Amino acid sequence: MKKTIYCTLVLLTCIFLTSCKNDQTDIGIDLLDNLMGTDFTDTITLKSFSVLEDTINTTNASANIVGHISDPIFGNSDAGIYTQISLGGAAVNFGNHPIIDSAVLTLQVSSYYGDTNSAVGIRVYQLTEDLNSEERYYQTSTVSYNPTPLNYSQTGYTLKPNTSVVVDTGVYSAHMRIRLTQQFGQDLLNHQDDLNNNIKNYLKGLYIGAVSHTGSRGYMLITSMTSALTGITLYYHNDSTQNMRYTLSCSDKDVRFTHFNHDYQASTSADFVQEVLQHNTNLGKNVLFVQGGGGVKTRIRFPYLEHAFDQYNKRVVIHRAELVITDVDPDEQYLTHPINLTIQGIGKTDSTVRFLPDDDYYTSSSYYGGTYDSKKHEYRFRITRYVQQLILEQNDWSDCINLVVRGSGVRPHRLVFDGTDPASPTRLRLEIAYSTY
Repeated sequence: MKKTIYCTLVLLTCIFLTSCKNDQTDIGIDLLDNLMGTDFTDTITLKSFSVLEDTINTTNASANIVGHISDPIFGNSDAGIYTQISLGGAAVNFGNHPIIDSAVLTLQVSSYYGDTNSAVGIRVYQLTEDLNSEERYYQTSTVSYNPTPLNYSQTGYTLKPNTSVVVDTGVYSAHMRIRLTQQFGQDLLNHQDDLNNNIKNYLKGLYIGAVSHTGSRGYMLITSMTSALTGITLYYHNDSTQNMRYTLSCSDKDVRFTHFNHDYQASTSADFVQEVLQHNTNLGKNVLFVQGGGGVKTRIRFPYLEHAFDQYNKRVVIHRAELVITDVDPDEQYLTHPINLTIQGIGKTDSTVRFLPDDDYYTSSSYYGGTYDSKKHEYRFRITRYVQQLILEQNDWSDCINLVVRGSGVRPHRLVFDGTDPASPTRLRLEIAYSTY
């Protein structure tokens, strides 16, 4: 009886697959957990190598980054913030003869990357060029500024991301406090009318950059410029009142962007230098790299995938196709892996970057994947639809994709992962479960 039921199910499955031969793209897509009776391969040839990232748009991103990192593999990286500043309200009135007591720039600690035991030389400068709301700014963009720092003290700043800050009698969540010069604060008090008329005509904005670090690695501070904890606070008194304060802030309408500068020549890794900078693509067999902050991406090709199933006259159903990336430096103390990676598809005829059909833009993050598995030290992407369409030559897909840090403009993290060498059990690979008929 059981044998009869089993044979009947097999026959019905074959009839169903044959009847659907003209609409094969998504057949089997939902058969994710029970793949009994299917074939499996993880020997599809991959060609891969790492290259410098193209320009990425960092204009008005969800977060901004400032800091300095010294990485033995990726060299030295700096990040800085260009931002406009606004009034904290509709208008300001400092009263008669206001006198500055202190001026302090505060930056909320949203997150960080690197060694918080380090001290980073963060410097604040006044812009001499307008930021334009109609313009896109990229990780390589710059705007002119006065080279004389506004810092009260030319020192390094430590970061305590989990420590609350006590100011007067109030307790605030973690943030960095950078005291600015008395002259800068007094100039703001003296130009009350200019601030009220159009603050951006008088104060075009700030550049907050990093010049050096002490300690093993340095760090990058990830901050929200539009947070209530971020801004320039003026502590002052006037003829009638002591202990006054007023905060200039960055609104969601103010232009801001993050600038990154990567000095890869400082890398001590011969593989990195030869592969990424000298374009020795053969080294992609050994090791591969990705880095946020508009740094490094990895290009992956499936050169023979379109014809891998030609023997079946393309009568193949892809039940599951997963790209597997394995971290080979999983015990980083400070230079941690990205939480998420993502894949960029590439058009076959116009080479435009686009979402894969499996991307969570169309599906869901639980289906698509790309999140770091700390137990296996790996990332997995489900790219079943892409592989099926590539095999059937449906849609305008190139056999090349880019692997990048997800949210590269707001995440400076990096990853070193295994290359494509077939002899390595943790190699970059494509696992395919499929059926033919």
